[in-house]
Amino acid sequence: MDAFFFMNKQTKNIYKLFLKSSGVFTDTRKPLVGGVFIALRGPTFNGNTYASKAMQQGACLAIIDDYQLSKKNEKFIYVEDCYIMLNILANHHRKKMTCPVLAITGSNGKTTTKELLKIVIKQGYKTHATHENLNNHIGVPLTILNTPLSSEFVIIEMGANHLKEIKGLCEVAEPTHGFITNFGKAHIEGFGSEKGVIEGKSELYTYLSKSKGTVFVNTDNVNQVEKLGENPFISFGQSESSNYSISYRTKNNKLELGFKGDKINSSLHGEYNFPNIAAAIAIGSFFKIPTNKIRKAIKSYESSNNRSQLIKLKNYEIILDAYNANPSSMGLAIKSFKSRYLSDNIIILGDMLELGEYALISHQEIISLAIKSSFSKIITVGKHFKETGMIFSNLLQFSSTISLIEYLNNNPIKEKNILIKGSRSMELERVLAFLEEKV
Repeated sequence: MDAFFFMNKQTKNIYKLFLKSSGVFTDTRKPLVGGVFIALRGPTFNGNTYASKAMQQGACLAIIDDYQLSKKNEKFIYVEDCYIMLNILANHHRKKMTCPVLAITGSNGKTTTKELLKIVIKQGYKTHATHENLNNHIGVPLTILNTPLSSEFVIIEMGANHLKEIKGLCEVAEPTHGFITNFGKAHIEGFGSEKGVIEGKSELYTYLSKSKGTVFVNTDNVNQVEKLGENPFISFGQSESSNYSISYRTKNNKLELGFKGDKINSSLHGEYNFPNIAAAIAIGSFFKIPTNKIRKAIKSYESSNNRSQLIKLKNYEIILDAYNANPSSMGLAIKSFKSRYLSDNIIILGDMLELGEYALISHQEIISLAIKSSFSKIITVGKHFKETGMIFSNLLQFSSTISLIEYLNNNPIKEKNILIKGSRSMELERVLAFLEEKV
C-alpha cells in the first residue's frame, strides 16, 4: 500500500499533464476528447492494445505499462503498473480537495441513496458524485480523478464483493463522512458468509473511526449501532431519540415522511425506500440544507436505470427492478409488491448471483416466500431457480429470458400488475421491451 502514498517525480509530472486534460478514461468505447487514457489490464483484455485507438479518438496522453509499445509514440508514458498509477493519481488528486467527501456503501440501496443525496446536497453545494454505479476498484479512483477541484461536496459510492475492498477504497478516497445503507445477503460467495458481509462493509466505519471522520447511522438498523460500539455517530431514524427523527407513512401507495413538522413526499414506491429517503433528508439537514429545499428535491427525484421503476402501459402496471438482486432486496421487493397489489398480480424473478454455497437455499427461500404471498402467478428465470426443483400449481420456470419471452409471445400475461426483479445479467428488462411492443 505504500505506493498509494508515495509520489515520485514521474507521478508528479503525469499529474501536471492530467490537470491540463479533460479527465481520465479507461474504456475507448466511451472516449473522452482531450482526456488521459489509462491502459488497464483484466482477465480478458489488455488496455495497452487500445492505446493507439485512444489517441486517434482524441486522447491527449496514454499511460501504458508495455515498455516496448511506449517507444512508438511520444505521447505514450510508460509506468510499471497502470492500475497502481490510477490509484496513486486519484489519491494525489483527492488530497488537493478541501471539501467534504462522503462515502456510501451497503448491501442494498447504495445507488438510490446516492442519487437522492446528490439532488438534496446540490441545493446548497457544487456537488460531484459517482456516475451511475461506477463504484468498484476502478470506478472509485475514476470518480475522484474526474471530480473538479472546485467541487464543494463529493459523494462516492463504494461497492465490494470481498473483504478488504472497502478498506482499500477508503485509503484512496479518504472520506471525511460515511454511511452504510444496511447489511444484507449480498456477494456472500466473495465475503464467505453474512458475518463476512458485515465485516466487509464495516471497513468504512473502521476507517472513519481511525481518521476521526463522521459516521451517519440509521438507528432502525440495530446491528449497525451494535457494530459501532462506543464510537460516536450522527443518528437518524424513526426513534424520537435520534439526532434526526423521521417518521414513515404510506398514503395512496405514495411514500410520505415526516420531518421537523413537515411532510416530505416521494415519487418512489416500495417501503424499502423509506430508509434511503430518510438518509438523504438527515444528511442534507446535517449539512444545513433548508427543509423546504430538501422537500422539493426529494419530490422531484424519479428512479431510472431499471431501479424500482414504476411503468404504466395500456394493460399493465409494472415495477421494474432488474438492475441487481440478492436475497435481502428480493425479499423486500416481493413483500412491498404484495402490499401494494393485493390481487391480479404476477411476479417475474431472475436468478440471484454470487451466493456460492448459499445459492440453492436462498433461491428456495425466495420461491417459498412467493408461494406464501399468494400471487396469481410466479415466474422464475435462470438455472438457480430451476435447480431448486420446487413445484407449485402457479409456478412457471424458464432457463433464460429469451425462453420466457418466447413463451409469452404465445401466452400473453393476463394479470394487470407485474413485478420484474432479478440480477442485471439476467437482462429481464427485455421482458418490459417485449410488453411495450405488444401494447
